[in-house]
Amino acid sequence: MKKEKAELILNTAKKMFGRYGLQKTTLDEIARMARVAKGTIYSYFGTKKRVYLEVLRREAKEIVDNILSSVNQQASPADKLLAFTRAKFRYMRQAINLLNLDREGIEKLLPSAERIRDELFEQEVHIIRSILEEGVEKSIFRLNNVPLAASAIAHGLRGFELNWLVRESEERIEYYLDELMNILFCGLMSEKRIVNTKSA
Repeated sequence: MKKEKAELILNTAKKMFGRYGLQKTTLDEIARMARVAKGTIYSYFGTKKRVYLEVLRREAKEIVDNILSSVNQQASPADKLLAFTRAKFRYMRQAINLLNLDREGIEKLLPSAERIRDELFEQEVHIIRSILEEGVEKSIFRLNNVPLAASAIAHGLRGFELNWLVRESEERIEYYLDELMNILFCGLMSEKRIVNTKSA
């Protein structure tokens, strides 16, 4: 019963924070919409900020769990990387509160929220790195520095998050991701040559 009530509170809070933001949402409103006493929220979670942080943690965990599930359904490293990118954007769209961190500037009010976002990013880097390492071991990918490549891919994808997820349809995002993966796998050059990035 206690677990069910906590789930109800968090599900209600997720919707309300997603719609109105951290600042405008009150515990009174969450309690009213969840049909629980305000004191129940205090006894389970404490402050509004703690409820918010728990909502963010759950969103981050759901993203990672869903990404891993999608990746693990694929056999080849190339398919795993494509599955990662698609799952990341599909499930990030549902994590409205994590998306709103950038738009609302919550990290200034609540540094713990930004840490949750950073931990999610590090988990994404770890997943990409494991895919790349498998690809190198199987001679599918040719990389000089796997950790750097994993971080670069993760940073690149994160840069598209807010713009794509707010402005583009899921179908359009998949179209972009297919093209991005095609460039990543095949490159831009029509013939192989060494690019001196240090002089650029």
